[in-house]
Amino acid sequence: MTNNLDIFRKEFIEANTWAQRKDGVPLDLLEKLTCEELKIAEIELIKVASLKDDWPIVGLGHIKSKDSLPKLYDLLAKSKGPMKVTIAHSIFQICQDSKMIEIVLETMPRITNQYELINVLYYLPDFKDKRVAELHNNYRNHKEYLVAYNATRYLGLPTNEVVEKFREKEKNKSIWDRLTGK
Repeated sequence: MTNNLDIFRKEFIEANTWAQRKDGVPLDLLEKLTCEELKIAEIELIKVASLKDDWPIVGLGHIKSKDSLPKLYDLLAKSKGPMKVTIAHSIFQICQDSKMIEIVLETMPRITNQYELINVLYYLPDFKDKRVAELHNNYRNHKEYLVAYNATRYLGLPTNEVVEKFREKEKNKSIWDRLTGK
């Protein structure tokens, strides 16, 4: 029988297929570990943490690994875009470093790819900062449907209004296209 640590290694640290990664970081695997297994997992996560994969970084934040802070701060200095936000979020989860809020406020507006934005919008409510909440709320009016929808969803608000707004926009666009022959 496979133990939880082996499952964690296979499905978290060694996960490299679309099928393993399609549903996002399996934080529940960390929660199934005993205290002793979690310490081993923490060491392994710190060892593999890099700018190439955000899963170990997310995991370290989730388990509030104080031992990972030197590595995370080092990676933060070398990172940019969504990875910078992810690392800042993990550091904030661990030690509540308020400088991470400033980094997020500075970095988020520079992220223009909608899929990268969607991936990091999820972290914003955890900062519990008025300025971050305002920034997050502004994404509800984003021109891209998926960004606006997910920003609303991650705020815990109903998405009906966003769906209707974009349906109406599409409907009007279709009418315009017919009128102009496009």
